[in-house]
Amino acid sequence: MTTLAPAPAARRLPEFDVLRGLAIVFVVYLHAYFRPWDVTPNRHKVAMHVIHLAAHAAVPAFLFMSGYLLGRERRRCFAGFIARKAYRVGLPVALWMTLALAYRAWHEDTPFRDLLAAYAKFDISGQYYYVLVLLVFYVALYPVRALGARALAFAAAGAFAINLATIAWYQWTIARDGLGGEFAIWAYRNPLVWIAFPVAGLWAATLADPIALARRAAWPALAAMAALMAFYLYRGEDDHAYPVSYFSVVVFLFSCCTIPAALAGIAAGLPRRPFAFLHPIGRLGQYAFAIYLVHMPFFVGYVTERFVSDSSVRDDYWRLMNAIFLTGFVTSFAAVWVAARLLGPLAGPLLGVERTPDDPPPGAA
Repeated sequence: MTTLAPAPAARRLPEFDVLRGLAIVFVVYLHAYFRPWDVTPNRHKVAMHVIHLAAHAAVPAFLFMSGYLLGRERRRCFAGFIARKAYRVGLPVALWMTLALAYRAWHEDTPFRDLLAAYAKFDISGQYYYVLVLLVFYVALYPVRALGARALAFAAAGAFAINLATIAWYQWTIARDGLGGEFAIWAYRNPLVWIAFPVAGLWAATLADPIALARRAAWPALAAMAALMAFYLYRGEDDHAYPVSYFSVVVFLFSCCTIPAALAGIAAGLPRRPFAFLHPIGRLGQYAFAIYLVHMPFFVGYVTERFVSDSSVRDDYWRLMNAIFLTGFVTSFAAVWVAARLLGPLAGPLLGVERTPDDPPPGAA
């Protein structure tokens, strides 16, 4: 592994910064979502199902971007790469998982032995499954990045086929037996449920201009998304049952199409004055990982339970869910932003805040 050729010179893609910002908004939304009540007006149910489907592209987008950045990794030493990821990813994850463990031990009557078991499975709070999968991919795909563009294109096609087959098997199994217990825990942590996205990112890293490819794929992707959305809503309303989380072929294919469509749309909007709002969203991407780590159970949980769940909106599905989302997201971001200003150079290793090129160097006034 120490003889790998360096990847092409890294180029920061502002489209990725915006995509991170959008994705973290959708992640928090997913964790504020719950199934509509029977008395909910149909227009609200359909609107929430549409957003819910779109939000499922957030984690695949993060994995795609992680694969791309791994493909552009210029370090030749595997040990150095792992040490850097342990510092930049592992340390804040360990810190916030431990704080989540302490919170649940204080807040719940669950036996501490059970909490420790959940902690060991990255299940102490719902979002941490992603980090375990990401760490597996960092180790497994590091040598794969040395393959040429042609080999990586075949690898991406093979990963897509494996991922699609895995999702189809889970969909069939869950329809028959349901999703729960240990099966559910390890289903989310199965790398084959996610493998298409980081491998596609590795392949995209071999391209001189991946955004140009996204532009060419955008219209077919949008057409496919429209067809998939229509099928998703038709089946959901007709059967009165929507797919369970990510374990649906329709959800998987929709997520695959969302990534090039979103990148092309962001690339088209960034230079245009009416889309100036994209630039603050790009800055939000700097805090995406930190918000991901802290939003549950502290803000979508402790804060929302006290100030939203039992408030005047509790009898209205639409208002309650959106209030949980807005309160959880705003307080998560505010806490991370303030802590980053107070911690200075420690914001990276403790919070997972990414320093962007136009930030002052650590320690600067």
